[in-house]
Amino acid sequence: MKKNFLLSTFVIFILLAFSASSYAQDNSIAKYWIIFKDKGVYKPDMIIEKESDAYNEGLSLLSDRAIQRRLKVLDENKLIDYADLPVNEVYIQNIKNLNIDIIAKSRWLNGVSAYLTEEQVSNVLKTDYVDYLRIVDRMIRLENNEDSFEGNFKVKPNSSEQKINPTKNTYNYGESLEQMEIVNVPSLHNLNITGDGVLIANFDGGFYWREHEATKNMKVIDEYDFINKDTKAYNESNQKYYDRTDQASHGTSTLSAVGGFKSGKLISPAFNSEYIVCKTEYVPTETPMEEDFWLEAAEWVEQKGADIITSSLAYKIFDEPYSKNTYNYEDMNGKTAITSITATRCAYLGMVVVNAMGNNRQTAIPSVTSPGDADSIITVGAINNMKKIAGFSSNGPTSDGRTKPDVVAPGVGVFVAVSKFETENDSTYSFANGTSFSTPITAGIVALILSTHPELTPIQIRDALRNTASQSNNPDNIFGWGIINAYEAALYWGMIWSNKPEVSVTENDITIQVGLASRELINQEKVKITYTTGDRETKEEANLILIKDNNDGNKSGIYSVKLSGIPENTKLKYYFSAEDYQGNLSTFPRSRENSEIFFEFIK
Repeated sequence: MKKNFLLSTFVIFILLAFSASSYAQDNSIAKYWIIFKDKGVYKPDMIIEKESDAYNEGLSLLSDRAIQRRLKVLDENKLIDYADLPVNEVYIQNIKNLNIDIIAKSRWLNGVSAYLTEEQVSNVLKTDYVDYLRIVDRMIRLENNEDSFEGNFKVKPNSSEQKINPTKNTYNYGESLEQMEIVNVPSLHNLNITGDGVLIANFDGGFYWREHEATKNMKVIDEYDFINKDTKAYNESNQKYYDRTDQASHGTSTLSAVGGFKSGKLISPAFNSEYIVCKTEYVPTETPMEEDFWLEAAEWVEQKGADIITSSLAYKIFDEPYSKNTYNYEDMNGKTAITSITATRCAYLGMVVVNAMGNNRQTAIPSVTSPGDADSIITVGAINNMKKIAGFSSNGPTSDGRTKPDVVAPGVGVFVAVSKFETENDSTYSFANGTSFSTPITAGIVALILSTHPELTPIQIRDALRNTASQSNNPDNIFGWGIINAYEAALYWGMIWSNKPEVSVTENDITIQVGLASRELINQEKVKITYTTGDRETKEEANLILIKDNNDGNKSGIYSVKLSGIPENTKLKYYFSAEDYQGNLSTFPRSRENSEIFFEFIK
C-alpha cells in the first residue's frame, strides 16, 4: 500500500474548501485581521521604560527562559515593547458582539482574525476602536507537491534486520546513517554533542510522538492544538474541526527527523533536546486560518522560551472563495505575509526560525514561499543523496532581491517514523521526500550548535551555517550557500565541548571524560581541569589526555582525566579549559559573563 500525505489534486482541495461550511460564516469571502487602534490604556506611541507598569506587565508574560534568550539580542531597557502587551479584552468582546466568530488573536499584531462578509466588514469599520482591516493570505501545505512517502511501509523489528554500525561512530544510525553523514552530524554525536539544553518548537498538523519507538522517549515538555484550542496535539474526535486519519502523520515524521532515536534504525540530530509540539495545520482543507494558528503558536512558544522553531509549512496562493487572500510573487518580500512578519519578529526576539523553502520546483518566476521569504531566518531547500538539488525544491530570490534558500540538506529518501495511528504498530518507518524533511534535519543541527554555543544569536547561527556550507563563496538561488556541514558550523564561533562530561567512579578514582574540538590545532598541554574538593577553596589543576582522536588534524576528540585520593561523600567542583596554538582560550561550562561556573559531583 502506497502511503501519501497529499491531497491528491488541487481539485479535491477546491471542493473541500467550498464545502467547508464549518470553517466560515455564510457568504464569507475572505479572512481579515481586525487591527485595533490601541491596547486600552497602552497607546502605540508610548515609551515603555524599565520598571514601568507596561514593562512589568509585558515581563510577567515571559518565562525566565524567554527573558534570558531575549537578553542575547536586546538591551535590558528595551526587553519589552508595545507588541508584547496584551490585547484589550473589551475590544475582543465588542467584536464578538457583532456576531463575528474569532479565529485567532495576537498581541504582536494587536488584533483578531475572522472570516467576514461585506456587511461585517462595514460594521467593523464603523467602530471607534478598530484601526484597519488586513487581508491575510492562505497557506499551501508542502505536501501539495512533493512531500510524500515512497513505496510500502518498512516495518523493522528489533532484531537481525538492524543495520551494522560502522565502528567509527558512537551510535548505530541504521537506515538514517546516510542522511546524517551527508551533513556531518556523526562527527558531533561522537563528541557527545546531542542537543542538550536546547528547546525546539515544531509546528505541524499533529503528533503521535507517544506511540512510536523512535519518538516516545523524546523530551516533549508541552503541546497545544491551536486549531481546537486544547492541550492535545494528536488526533481527536468530537471536535469543531474533525481530524482526518492522517492529521498527525506529517508532524510525527518531521518530529522524528529532528530528534527521533532508535538505535539501529533512526537517529536524528537533536535527540537530547527538549520539545514543544504545536498543532497548527488542518489537513482536510486548506484555508487562511492556518496562517493565524502559526502566528499564535509563535507567540506562545516565544513566551515559553523556545530557542528554535522548525516549520515544514508554507503559505502562498488561495483558491476561491478566498481570492482576496492570494499572495503574488511581489508579496514575497519578507514584509507582507503574516507568517513572514511573525518569523522576523521571532528572530528579533532571539529565536532561530528554520522554515522549509517549499516544493514548488525551479520556476522562471521564483517559487519561494512565506515565511521562507522572511529576513533573519534560515530557509532550507532539499537535495538528494547524490547531493544534487531535488527537482521539487523551490527557488529564489525573494521579490526584494535576497538570496533564498539559505542552505540545503537531505530531503529525498529521508528515513522517518510513520505514525502508529495509521500503521497500528510502533515500529514503522518510510523514506520521505520534501523540504519538509530537510528542514527538521537543519533545525536539529541548529540545536547541536546552540548546545555548544548557547550565547549565539539567530544571525550568528545563520552565519555559521552559511559560511561553512559547500558553496559559501558562491551562493545562488538554488542551493543558497550550499549543503550544511554540522561539524564545521558548530566550530565556526570557536572551540566546542561535549554537552555534558561523562563521570565514572571506582573505589579510589574518579574518571572524567569530555569531548573537545577546534578549528585550530589544540595545545594538548593546556587542556586542563580545575577543581576543588569538599569545602576547600584552594583550586587544583590536572591535565587531560586525548584518548580518542577524531582525526581532523587538530587533536580534537575525547579527552580524559583520572582524579585519585578523593574521599567518599566529597563534593567535587570542576571546570575545563583549553587553548589552541593561536592563543584562543575556551572554558567549559561557560556563562554569559564568562565568570567561572562549575560542574558539581558528589563521590
